[in-house]
Amino acid sequence: MRITPSPEQAVVLRFPPSPLRVLAGAGTGKTTTMALRLEALVRANAVAPEEALGVTFTNKAAAELSDRLRSLLPELAAEGRDVEVATYHGFSLGLLREFGALIGIERSAGLITPGYSRQLLTRALTAAPELDLTAPGHRVDELAVLGGQLGDHLLTPADLIDAAPAEPDEIWSQRLEMARALEWYGQRKRSLGLIDYADLITGAHRLVTLHPEIAERIRNRYRVILLDEYQDTNPAQRELLRTLFGDGFPVTAVGDPDQTIYEWRGASLENFAAFPTHFPASDGTPAVTLPLSVNRRSAGRIIDLANAVGSRIGNGTERQDLRPLEGAGPGSVRAGWFRTALDEARWIATEVTRLRDGGTGWSDMAILFRGHRQMGLVREALERQGIPVEVAALGGLLEVPEVADLWAWLTILDRPDDAPALLRVLLGPFYRLGLGDLAPLARWVRQHRPGASDDDVGGIGWALLEAIEHLEECDGPPAEASRRLEAFLDVYRGLLETAQAATLVDLCRSVLDRTGAWQEVEALDDAARLSARLNLYRFLDLAEEWSPLEGGPSLEAFLDYLDLLREERGTEALDTAAVSGSDAVVLLTVHRSKGLEWPVVFLPALCQDTFPARAHAHPDPVAKPQYLPFELRLDAGFFPTLPTDDRQRMDLLRSLHDDQEWRTAYVGVTRAATHLVGTGAFWYSEKRPRRPGPLYRLVAEIGEEVVAETEPGDPPATLRFEDDHSGGPDPAFPGGWRAVLRQALEDPSLPRRLAEDEGGGGAYDARMEQLQLTLEGIAEPPVAVPEQPAFRTSVTGLVTYATCPKRFYWSEIDRLPRRPSPRLRRGIELHRRIELHNRGSMALDDLTDDLYDLGPGEDRGDSEGAYAAFLASRFARERPLLIEAPFDLALDTGRIGGRIDAVYESSPGVWEIVDFKSGRRSDDPARRTQLQAYGLAVHEAGFADPPPSEITVAFVYLGGGLEEVAETVDAEWLSEARARLEDLVAAASAGEYEPMPSPACHHCDFVRFCPEGSARVGSG
Repeated sequence: MRITPSPEQAVVLRFPPSPLRVLAGAGTGKTTTMALRLEALVRANAVAPEEALGVTFTNKAAAELSDRLRSLLPELAAEGRDVEVATYHGFSLGLLREFGALIGIERSAGLITPGYSRQLLTRALTAAPELDLTAPGHRVDELAVLGGQLGDHLLTPADLIDAAPAEPDEIWSQRLEMARALEWYGQRKRSLGLIDYADLITGAHRLVTLHPEIAERIRNRYRVILLDEYQDTNPAQRELLRTLFGDGFPVTAVGDPDQTIYEWRGASLENFAAFPTHFPASDGTPAVTLPLSVNRRSAGRIIDLANAVGSRIGNGTERQDLRPLEGAGPGSVRAGWFRTALDEARWIATEVTRLRDGGTGWSDMAILFRGHRQMGLVREALERQGIPVEVAALGGLLEVPEVADLWAWLTILDRPDDAPALLRVLLGPFYRLGLGDLAPLARWVRQHRPGASDDDVGGIGWALLEAIEHLEECDGPPAEASRRLEAFLDVYRGLLETAQAATLVDLCRSVLDRTGAWQEVEALDDAARLSARLNLYRFLDLAEEWSPLEGGPSLEAFLDYLDLLREERGTEALDTAAVSGSDAVVLLTVHRSKGLEWPVVFLPALCQDTFPARAHAHPDPVAKPQYLPFELRLDAGFFPTLPTDDRQRMDLLRSLHDDQEWRTAYVGVTRAATHLVGTGAFWYSEKRPRRPGPLYRLVAEIGEEVVAETEPGDPPATLRFEDDHSGGPDPAFPGGWRAVLRQALEDPSLPRRLAEDEGGGGAYDARMEQLQLTLEGIAEPPVAVPEQPAFRTSVTGLVTYATCPKRFYWSEIDRLPRRPSPRLRRGIELHRRIELHNRGSMALDDLTDDLYDLGPGEDRGDSEGAYAAFLASRFARERPLLIEAPFDLALDTGRIGGRIDAVYESSPGVWEIVDFKSGRRSDDPARRTQLQAYGLAVHEAGFADPPPSEITVAFVYLGGGLEEVAETVDAEWLSEARARLEDLVAAASAGEYEPMPSPACHHCDFVRFCPEGSARVGSG
């Protein structure tokens, strides 16, 4: 639906192509305004679509802007004439991929994530022998902070060394040691052919600065640039953009200084504040600023609260109050103050249920937290009331029980000395052991490993695993405990083998399968089952998408990354959360909610020092070496001079921190459309009570305080749900049913006595007799036959098997090393370029050999020429229904997994399944296996219900031009395809690996080990 521009938006749309700053408050339609401005410029013939560039901060925002532009300019999109849209990092990556060789950054450079960076930084500590290494984890944190700040301000470690005073004090001495460690880190990255996120911006800036002709070439590509979320950019990004598009270029920057919440990640308030002078008009006058102040999202009282919060921000930058859309209702703002965090969590769960009963959908409600540490009790309270929950904050996701169990398994597979993870597995729902069951193991450790404590089962780490390996030598484990420990050891050994070759996501799936986690999930009630599935799927998506290096990511690096997420230091906080859209209440942090909205928003834990949060440590460059001195920053002129007096300096830094907290609060408040609820409590720990914070007081002042406890009372005995009786007092079980159940295990006569006490002895006997009859009527269970693991392969593996079973054996079963293949790399790059074209976005993750279905020995051809052929084809002008669509096809003899390049739907129920080939047409009959797998998968693997009425499968060869080879899928075709695939999978699973010499032997990595293949190659 096309919106009618407000008068303020209309002014922005009519503004001529010249530098423009748009001061756009929350909910005022920034993305829509940008899209409408570009449409207006295109339709006025001021610019062609391909001459425009849109740059935004997150992948989600980039995709949203692309979709808006396609919907506004459908006729041009149909011709393949799209506006280029990228993230700030993606735009820099594109520059380096195209021209980076000029400054020594090759196209093949791998982009590493912070998890892998920390591994290199840990090794870099050896280059700084003067640093205090008693806590190496903290030193690595400090190196990461200093390295990030250097990159944010276009500085190198050498620049920092040069800026040091002649007689450095203790802080500067430590900073110089850190600079030397960072120099080693940079050298090591270069030697490995790696770059990190900071290198993207600094490298691109160095490129266009050292090579003005490249800057001019880039500038000439575009006639207008739109910068979204400009308030989140750092000074280095600003300078890159100024170098390319300064001096009167038509740059439109849209942003809101009140939403600058990423200063801790380098965002600079100066960028938006000083845009008019950074990007002046061609005559040198400052760029014009236009406002957007009409909030299209929120009701009146919520806007009143947002303005009150905004007034607390004292950063000195321009700001404006929001105004409600004409006709917007008042909405509601409510507050509730409770005695304990348990009371708060229960009330929120009850209120969510009440709203649901009143017609509000689960997915229309979100609970936003300042940090994921406040999530646990609220999440548990929701689950106890049968409310489906989606934890969209990755840090909080790690605390969800199902995910925490999976994480513990991954941990002990890589870190067998991690005792807490091992105990979580052994004491958890799958093995259900107790500490008493493990005591004999502890005694064995004490006897065989002097120094281990008999009383501290959790402190003996890897030695406990060793004791399980020697279970027969341990004295005393109960028979049932021994059986469970042996079962654990069997699963553990099998998963260790799996971990040697499986990808991260496959390893996670193996853990879930081998430990029976999915069965546990299926046994839950509907709401809990949905919550568990959503959260496990989110973790599996994380494992699948995360990649620190070219090739398969390591489990060790992935666990390091999870540690970052748990400590809220991961880069995901910079991106908007990906919410699945399932009907579940969303839980996430305020930082990750930016850009999202819900009708109902809860803000819990609004107590003093929690939200707004008190700074645990100020970024003080005078007292802490990891922070860059203000005078070296590119935005130094925007900050006051730091006083030398400690108290005055702390007061100034505290004021800057408070401003950032109020900006975060502003973002949280403005996520709500019609209802906002702020809550808090006195007791979040047993140490001391909290008081209502200033944000809570604002919520209560502007809205209605529906619950108002006034005295904290005595500290609670516990703040856990284990002994909680959420159903209210029970006259039959005053101590709770769990306590009675434990007593009944020791005294089986207890239930009968309790029934007599309540006058129901006869009824109890009758029910027990009926239960006994029911139990006796149950048939004896059949003798369990151990299930053989189902054979599983990929489409690529199956095509390989159809080509040559021996080649399949060496590539999938007993794997041998493979030679690097530039042709394979070109094929993968082509597929990624087509995928990105279809998605209309730029990805930052690296390509891996198993990312696409590619058969053996394919002629990958010229990727540039092939991509040009694609762009000239009808496929480039059509938007696929599905892109890189994964599937898992179940056959009687095994399973096949794969990804379909693209599915096009010409009319409802008429599907065309396309696999792009970068080479020329091949008549290799093995290739048809791929089409058969795709056709059968689309019909049977749940792509649509019911399946499409008409299906066509096609190879589209792009090498040397365009050639389509298509087959129509009908009942006979499907029957033939299933029979063929069943035969291949059955033969592969049965171990039939005889060589099958063919022309493909000329491209086989293993021909030197194969006499039949060598003979075939030798004979030509």
